[in-house]
Amino acid sequence: LPCEVKMDFHWIEMTAGKAALAIFVNAFAGKLYMTGLRASFQMSDGIIKGIMSPNAFKANASKFEKDEDAKVASKAQLNNAEYSGLLCAALLFLHVAVQGEEQICGPNFVCDGTAVTLGNMNSQIETACGLIVLGSLVHLWGQILVGPFPFQTLGGLPRYIGMFMLVPALQVATMRNVKQFSPEYQSKFATVTVPE
Repeated sequence: LPCEVKMDFHWIEMTAGKAALAIFVNAFAGKLYMTGLRASFQMSDGIIKGIMSPNAFKANASKFEKDEDAKVASKAQLNNAEYSGLLCAALLFLHVAVQGEEQICGPNFVCDGTAVTLGNMNSQIETACGLIVLGSLVHLWGQILVGPFPFQTLGGLPRYIGMFMLVPALQVATMRNVKQFSPEYQSKFATVTVPE
């Protein structure tokens, strides 16, 4: 390209494994928050009455459903939960793929010079992971603490950009073929050990 634009995202980079952990913890924290929020509505008439009385239970559930802040928090948490499974699976898959490639090629990912490796894409993967985590945190907690505007967009956009950036890495990881590497490295595939 005659004109190349470079953006520095080193401040946001994180590995796929750490990103998967952050996404999981964020989803779990969101679930705990919603459980506490629902419980606070159920216990508003007292613990025993709120739990044991069917009429009080229904009335308190109705209060929760009518509360605007509770609706926003519920929608944000459900959206976060919707993405968390997909993101954790993709990020853990990439984490394992990168670790396997590192074990075969060495810590500097020096494999066959012609092969496209995940190591060559490491900066892109780490930037994408950082964007996904940032987007998930902003999307969930921004809406819960402040409201939907502007946090649906401010959280959703980095998450989408990060997911888009992971597509080439996922393609490389899933299309991996031992024949892409030189014979010297092909023999290493047979000796890879998986820790128990």
